[in-house]
Amino acid sequence: MSCRKSSISLAAIWPLVYPAFSSCAIGWSALSLTFALFGCIQDSPPSSKAQTVSLLLELLHDERPEMRRTAVESLGKIGDPHATSSILSLARDPDALVREAMVTTLGRLKPAATEAIVLLLAQALEDPIKSVRQAAIVAIGEIEPGAQLLEPIVSLLRSSDMTIRSAAVQSLLQVDSSQSIPALIAAGRDSDAEVRQGVVAAVGEWGGAAVAPWLREQLAHDPSPRVRTEAAYRLTTFNDSETKAALEAASTKDPDREVRRWAQQRD
Repeated sequence: MSCRKSSISLAAIWPLVYPAFSSCAIGWSALSLTFALFGCIQDSPPSSKAQTVSLLLELLHDERPEMRRTAVESLGKIGDPHATSSILSLARDPDALVREAMVTTLGRLKPAATEAIVLLLAQALEDPIKSVRQAAIVAIGEIEPGAQLLEPIVSLLRSSDMTIRSAAVQSLLQVDSSQSIPALIAAGRDSDAEVRQGVVAAVGEWGGAAVAPWLREQLAHDPSPRVRTEAAYRLTTFNDSETKAALEAASTKDPDREVRRWAQQRD
C-alpha cells in the first residue's frame, strides 16, 4: 500500500479510538488494520470533531467486526448525539461484541426515549448473549424511558425464557415502573427465585405504601430465603403496625439467618 497524506492526523484521532483498541478483545491486530485503512499518516492540520465522526460512521459498515466495534465504541467516547440513528443499524449485527458495544454506546449517548428506542432495548434484553442483555439493562437505566413507554419491556416478564424474564425485571428496577406494578405482582408467582427476588425489589422500589401487604405475604410464604430476605429489606422502609409485626415475627421465627438479620434492621 503506497503512502498517502491523511486528512485526519493520528494525534487527533488517537485519544478517541485508543480506549477501544486497548481492550484485550481487539488488540494490536485491529490497530494495524486501522493504520492500513488510514494509510501512512503524516503531519497534517488538526481534524475537526465532525471529520472524525464522519470517518467513524463509515467504519460502522466495515466488513470486519473488530472495526465496527471500535467505531461504535469511539462514537460513544466522543458523545455526539447525532450518531444515534447511525449506530442503530448494528442492533442485529451478527457479532455479539458489536451488539454489546452498540447498546453500551446508546446508553452513553442518552438519546431521547422514544418508542423505537425502547423497543430496540427490549429486543436487546432478549439477546442470547448475557453481556448484551446486561448492557441493555444498564442502557435502560441511563436513558430512563417514561413509564408510558415500558410495555415492550413489561411484556418480557411473560417470556418462556427465565434469563429474559430476569433481565426484564432488572431493567424495570432501574426506571420508574410505578405504572407496571400489577404486571410485576403477577410475575411474583414466577417459578424462578431469581426472578421473584427481582420482582420483590422492583415492587418495593416503585410501589409505595400500597404494596406493603403484598411484600408481607412474600416475607411470610415465599419458599426461597433470597426472596424473603429481599422482602424483609424492602419492608424496613414502612412504619405501619402490620409491617412492624411481620418483621418482628420474621426476625425470630424465620428459619434462615439472613432473613432474620434483615428483618431486625427495621427503623
